[in-house]
Order: sequence, then structure tokens, then C-alpha cells
Amino acid sequence: MLFHKYKMISSAILGLALLSAFAIAAPAAEAKTCYGVSKIKYTNKGAYTLGTIFVMFKDQNGNKHETVGIRSNVLNGQSATVNISAVSDGPSVGDEVWGKIKIEAGDRNGCRKDGNKFYYDKQGGTVSYKSSGTTQNDNRCELNRRPNEKYIIDCP
Repeated sequence: MLFHKYKMISSAILGLALLSAFAIAAPAAEAKTCYGVSKIKYTNKGAYTLGTIFVMFKDQNGNKHETVGIRSNVLNGQSATVNISAVSDGPSVGDEVWGKIKIEAGDRNGCRKDGNKFYYDKQGGTVSYKSSGTTQNDNRCELNRRPNEKYIIDCP
């Protein structure tokens, strides 16, 4: 009987400890940082040629858009930078922005944002993306570098 009570108390303590851990971890997981950006840089570390860099954006009404940033042959080891203000039919100041690439094999990959959000600001920093792998394998575009801390903004 004593063992049974000990087991119940131990289980209750363990349950409370787990709930406490989740309560502390949940707000941290939801935390995000927002940055003002004026440029999107892409570095090709893959075994393919990049054909197009797109600027993706969500307007103030929440509608998603895709527009061509650069049509270029970015070879393995090369980088290209899109100046968002020069993009035709591009985002308005304050719109959320991110990159998307099209590689030679025809894959179109949206760039992962790593929980951070980037908003177009004419005086903003540069968000940097990269991809690697091959045309057949692991060619996902992902965040390479966030802008400098001085470009952190209050999240809308």
C-alpha cells in the first residue's frame, strides 16, 4: 500500500513538472522576431543553376502575391541580390516579404523563414537565403542570415 501511494505521488509530481515545462516552453516557441528589409539575397550552394528569384509578399489585406525579383543564371557558389524597391508590381512598405526560387529542373521552393518575419522597409536590411543539394534531392531554400539587430521592428 505504501508503495502504491509513493507511486501515485511520484506520478503526480512528474505530471506537474511536465505541465510546468510546457507552460514555460510554450511562450518561447511562440516568440518571433520581425525585421524591416529592403533586399533579399540568395546564395546557391546546390548542384544546379538557379533560374529565377521571386519576391513573395502578403499585402495588408492578407492576400499572397508572387512577383519576379531577378531572372538570372546563378551558378553553384554564386549569389544574387534583389533590391525590393526595383521589383515591378512588388510589395508596398509594411507588407510581409520572403523569397522563393526556381531551379533549372523546374522546382519552385519557398524559402523557410525560421519563425522570423520580414517586412518591406525602404531603409531596411538584407535577409539572406541559401539552398543546397541537387535538382533531385534536398534543394529546399532556407534562411541563411537574418538582418542586423538594428533592423528589428515591432511585429505588426
